[in-house]
Amino acid sequence: MARKPSKSGSSGSFISRRNIVRGLIGLFSVLLLIFIINSPLLKIGYVKVTGNSYLPREDVLEIARIKEPLNIFSVQTDVVQNYLQSDLRIDTAKVWRDFPNCLNIEITERLPVAVMNCNYGYINLDKNSVVIDVYTDVKKIQKPVITGVILQDVYIGDNINNDTVKKVLVYLGLLSNDVLGQVRQINIADKEHIELYTVKGTRIILGNLNDAEKLAGKTQEIFNDMNSTAIPLEYIDLSYSRPVLKIKQ
Repeated sequence: MARKPSKSGSSGSFISRRNIVRGLIGLFSVLLLIFIINSPLLKIGYVKVTGNSYLPREDVLEIARIKEPLNIFSVQTDVVQNYLQSDLRIDTAKVWRDFPNCLNIEITERLPVAVMNCNYGYINLDKNSVVIDVYTDVKKIQKPVITGVILQDVYIGDNINNDTVKKVLVYLGLLSNDVLGQVRQINIADKEHIELYTVKGTRIILGNLNDAEKLAGKTQEIFNDMNSTAIPLEYIDLSYSRPVLKIKQ
């Protein structure tokens, strides 16, 4: 009696073809992924940085360890965010992608309100008395300079413990950006007779700064008045309950 044809040969052939198809699909998927990762279409054309007013864009990218151009899939946003938030000059940071070719970096800065001399150059201080930057180039000074004291051996991240300096920084932190930009120097050589000098050369006597909030309010009003009048002033004394003004002769 004749035997029926065996199905094992055709079954094995079918399994073999199926494995080949799966292998080809897998290889194609890998090649497609490699193409996508290296595709010029996914190179970040622009890294958008927002929220920075003190830090230049280039510094933000350096802190984030980003070099342009780079592939959008090669960026680990959480890692970049940690790099940014580990820098003392940055309070908070958010990093996210906008497909197909943009990386967004949004930061909130720790802004300097004053500059002080130290034994090796200059330091920027925020309103909380924290050193947020150090440098030696005088051209980088952009904020009021606190004079009368030279700090020794202070570095980024240090907190200044001088009580008079702390009072001045709190006071400056309460001023508007517009008024702060009109302050050139604050002399604290005599802590009971602290003096402020404007960019126009007007001297303002602040006194001991024991009530920084009240004094900052007076300062705001005085600057508003000075900006609305052309009368040249020699000095303004805010240490009294009512400001005392002396007009230049």
